[in-house]
Amino acid sequence: MKETCILSPSRQLTKEEQSLVWQKPSSHIESEAERRIYQEVVRNWNRGEMKISTILLEGDAGSGKTQIAKALSAAFNLPYTKITCFADMDKSDVLGSILPVISDKDKSNKVEYQYYPSEIVRAYENGWLLEIQEPTVIRDAAVLMALNSALEPDGSLNLPTRIVRRHPDFIAIITTNRGYNGCRPLNEALRDRVQHAEKLDLPPKEVMIERAKAKTGFHCEQVLLLLAETIILLNQTAKANAIKGVAGMRSYIFWVDAVANGVSARSSLYQKVLYKITTDPQELVILEQVLESRGLTDKLEELENVSHSHEDFEDGGNSRVDGDNPDVMEVRVSQDGEFAAESDKADKNAIRLRKSEDIEGHSDTSKDEHTDISGNDNGENGNLLYHELNKSVTTELQKRDFRRQLNKEARQSVKGSCHEEIKLIVHRLEATDQNRKEYHKTASDLLPVIRELISKTNPLLEHEVSSEFAKSQLYGTKFCADQVATRDFRVFARKRPPEEEPSLAVALRIDESASMSAFGRLEAAKQAAVALYEFCTGSGIPIIVYGDTADRSKLEQMSMYAYVDFESEDPDDKYTLMNIQARSNNRDGMALRIISERLLNAPQKTKLIISISDGQPKAMPDYTGEKAAHDMKDTLQEFRRKDIQFLAAAIGQDKEAIRELYGAENTLDITDLKQLPARLVQIIARFL
Repeated sequence: MKETCILSPSRQLTKEEQSLVWQKPSSHIESEAERRIYQEVVRNWNRGEMKISTILLEGDAGSGKTQIAKALSAAFNLPYTKITCFADMDKSDVLGSILPVISDKDKSNKVEYQYYPSEIVRAYENGWLLEIQEPTVIRDAAVLMALNSALEPDGSLNLPTRIVRRHPDFIAIITTNRGYNGCRPLNEALRDRVQHAEKLDLPPKEVMIERAKAKTGFHCEQVLLLLAETIILLNQTAKANAIKGVAGMRSYIFWVDAVANGVSARSSLYQKVLYKITTDPQELVILEQVLESRGLTDKLEELENVSHSHEDFEDGGNSRVDGDNPDVMEVRVSQDGEFAAESDKADKNAIRLRKSEDIEGHSDTSKDEHTDISGNDNGENGNLLYHELNKSVTTELQKRDFRRQLNKEARQSVKGSCHEEIKLIVHRLEATDQNRKEYHKTASDLLPVIRELISKTNPLLEHEVSSEFAKSQLYGTKFCADQVATRDFRVFARKRPPEEEPSLAVALRIDESASMSAFGRLEAAKQAAVALYEFCTGSGIPIIVYGDTADRSKLEQMSMYAYVDFESEDPDDKYTLMNIQARSNNRDGMALRIISERLLNAPQKTKLIISISDGQPKAMPDYTGEKAAHDMKDTLQEFRRKDIQFLAAAIGQDKEAIRELYGAENTLDITDLKQLPARLVQIIARFL
């Protein structure tokens, strides 16, 4: 495409505006999406209502969204600016603010007020190219409405001091990620005002390689290709397994740069790529296994401690020559990407590798000053640890099997319902040290109330006599067949009456929709979860604690978080309760169905589900209103017939709607959130 296309030839930029026009560096490689957007804007610029001036770029982090926005600034000679949206963004961030000003010249210290425009207003009024980053995280609908009005082709902004009309040269580039924590689907009204949209993924391998060459100056095609293939495979695997991290261009370029400067390709894989995708041990195992199955692990091993020839670098200044070093061998990379040892040292296309212990029975990593040995994956001797199968990994595999079991059972529980086609994932989170500290702090504040209730409850549970036996009736493990004929139940040898566990099992469901972050609701839910867990475990009552949210991504329309489950033997489960957080939408009927089926596995006679929620069901594309209400009532009715009792703790503004769904007798109106933990514990005690 042409270097520049002045959209308004008669326009003269000020010095400030000229300084804001992005200058393309020599390393910039034009993408297909960039070329396509440029052509569409130029073709339609003078076509009235067909003019393209609001563009959506949607894709993973590192896919080049901001790079395209900046490149269009250079292509159209428009000043570039941006705003980064955040969850608590309000109208003042869009429209600007009126702030008090005290003049230094006026000795009376008279306070005057002055209007300060936002960056949006400056770009909007002056005809700049504005990048709006992540509007999907904004919680306040009023803010989005203000943006909607502004992005109309003939739109305007009603400022406190005046009305500003949209400048004819103003271009808005909306950039947003897909399926990240805190992100919601893009508002339909905002999406409707977009005239051109691009879905950005990783570019083709050829483009990745060219960009890496331009950025790093490194030109070894074989190494660049191997690293690019690894990045692409990891990115595909992460998406397929609903792993939230991203392997993108940024990871690729920094990894190439590290390898080009002598860092081991295998070791830097963790610091430059894998740990940016995830640090979850279970998810790391998945990624490692995929690399191994495709043979990429072995190829990266062969690139350990690479030394490159001068020809591999554009300027020739970053090379290292090992000469006749006996610890260095040369490996030829064939056209099909396979590696083979070569004795011909004169070959310029060979890659010089330091011998590993697999070749000579020893390792020279301790002598290589370029080896990266910083980070948590290094042992005491500096050798890198690669998550090898040992006892700890075996435990992780057991956890993974349990997670798979939960996922299988959850999907089975929604078959035949309106949620059958919804993409579902049940997560099992790992506890961190920070989780432990936060849990102990939370529990210490609640323990006085919990201990008092336990002390009052436990005497009622001790030496509880079974309803099937009188005091004179016997029980035990030794069966006396000759006593059966008496039909008085004296069929066991022991003479001590039974001591039963409480015949009650509890499930706590926590709504993790985005609105839970407001007014201390989330903190109250966490405290309630800790209080219930400590009380139930102290009283011998089985308890499960699940959280849920909807619409995190197209691949994960429903997310369940199994924080505590009575079939898990992991003592650290309780600490994961500190990971309860506000996420996205809520598909209540599906969550209750999954938890109810899970609770049915408990042998206890009385089964109680407590739902903590602040609003009505709402999920994409149409799970709301009458449809959601009908599904909720059907779900509650179905499992009530199976002797499951439901109790809703309404902690938000939709208390009447929640009462309508659950029934007035099954709804707690929690006005004071500080009372929530104690109220729920007291209710559990009454069920005993």
